[in-house]
Amino acid sequence: MLICFFMFAFLYKSYASVMNLMDSLRREEYHLTPKDGNIQSDIVLLNGTPLELTKSKEIPELKPKIIDASSSSPIKVAPHSIVFVQINNFNAPACAPPTK
Repeated sequence: MLICFFMFAFLYKSYASVMNLMDSLRREEYHLTPKDGNIQSDIVLLNGTPLELTKSKEIPELKPKIIDASSSSPIKVAPHSIVFVQINNFNAPACAPPTK
């Protein structure tokens, strides 16, 4: 009985930490597409909004589409588009610098 309690406590703690991690995970998607799907268009859309220089000829703020990682929705890439994705709080040991 005591062993079962400790096992339950361990599993619950592990589950809770995974759920907390999932709550903090989100991804930012930047979908670049041509206007009206025309690859010869002079207008590029960022997440459906035309990218235009500001009045002072500066690059506008690039606003991402925020996706909740707990939704488990796949990254969808439309034809003739480019997608950049940033996954926040994602630990990828294979991408970490080598340790000495």
